[in-house]
Amino acid sequence: METSAPGLDPAALDPKTANILYHDKAAAGYDEKWSIQFDEHTLAYVEERVAKVVADKRKFGRALELGSGTGFFLLHLYKGGWVEEGAATDISPKILEVCARNADEIGWTVETHVADAEKLPFPDDSFDLVCGHAFLHHIPDVAQCVREMVRVAKPGGTVLVAGEPTRDGHRIAQAAKWATRTPLKAALRIPGLKRFAKPARTPEEDELARLEPHVDLWEFDPVHLSGVFEGAGLVDVRFECEELTSSVFGWTLKTIEGILSSDLFGARWAWFGYNNYLRLSALDERFLYKVLPKRWFYNVVMAGEKPLP
Repeated sequence: METSAPGLDPAALDPKTANILYHDKAAAGYDEKWSIQFDEHTLAYVEERVAKVVADKRKFGRALELGSGTGFFLLHLYKGGWVEEGAATDISPKILEVCARNADEIGWTVETHVADAEKLPFPDDSFDLVCGHAFLHHIPDVAQCVREMVRVAKPGGTVLVAGEPTRDGHRIAQAAKWATRTPLKAALRIPGLKRFAKPARTPEEDELARLEPHVDLWEFDPVHLSGVFEGAGLVDVRFECEELTSSVFGWTLKTIEGILSSDLFGARWAWFGYNNYLRLSALDERFLYKVLPKRWFYNVVMAGEKPLP
């Protein structure tokens, strides 16, 4: 598909086309934007997510990731010894090219397939693990996607999703963004402070910004989503939620970075953000998660098993 579309009206696009256009254009800078690396810190992050819903560390022979993007989740599962063989699907051809390069850089070969998550190009009962990270909220028909995940999982295999926004957690994050953006934008209208603003967007950046609101389709009620998993035939469905103060902190920093010149940020800023995110994540998990409703936390992690015959 041609991804150059001057004068494009994103509101006129169907969600799948919008996702192809957006992620093809975002592919080259995606890892930098989201601080994706393949080191011990990000490996620990992925392993913590999986361990929330997979009680014992398991070795999955063949794994499939849907909406893999640049490979963040699947490649870390390989690095951590969770999977042996891997296949990655995404609706964006360009972002899969980055995924394949990232796999090469860590010394692994991963199959890549441009595919619609609602109609996977694999036979029934093909994978020991079918997973995805921060992808389900892009899918128009969530229930159909989960049915496809179950179809291609082997009997006894695991279906797992992580990094999906909760409805209430998203509202809290949106409030944090607004509370940061509004005074900061007002301050930058002061003549002496204008020089600290991020430069005007390039045409490419402008097109990405116009597409972005049309690719995020859902936030989830975790209880309702667990019902979707059960309705697709999964058993022993369990979920956990995470990130409350850490989510507010993280989105506040991302909002600041989106408004101010990148010249103002550097290694010390990144270290400040990372270390305080870890501290607040610990606060969320050890204390707040025990006393506050799960639905207030930003992300949901969920897994279930496909029954044996």
